[in-house]
Amino acid sequence: MKAMIIRESGEPSVFQAADIPVPRIGPSQVLVRVAATSVNPVDWKIRKLGLPLGPDMPAVLQGDVAGMVEAVGADDVRQYVYCSEQGDKSS
Repeated sequence: MKAMIIRESGEPSVFQAADIPVPRIGPSQVLVRVAATSVNPVDWKIRKLGLPLGPDMPAVLQGDVAGMVEAVGADDVRQYVYCSEQGDKSS
């Protein structure tokens, strides 16, 4: 899948386009084919400051997304995701 990743903290220029494997979902997760995304304050702080609460590098920052649910884990995730049935549009 295509993604914008960061390998280190810094200015916006640290983002790089990359092909990465489609992640496997766990029992309480959903897989969303992203149609739209945005950069929220936590994303840019992780990118710029390298906050310890951020993901391990290389990282895909992914705070706000909308798209189509491709797969649903075994658990009931409706309390976490607006739409959680396979084929639903999430937002």
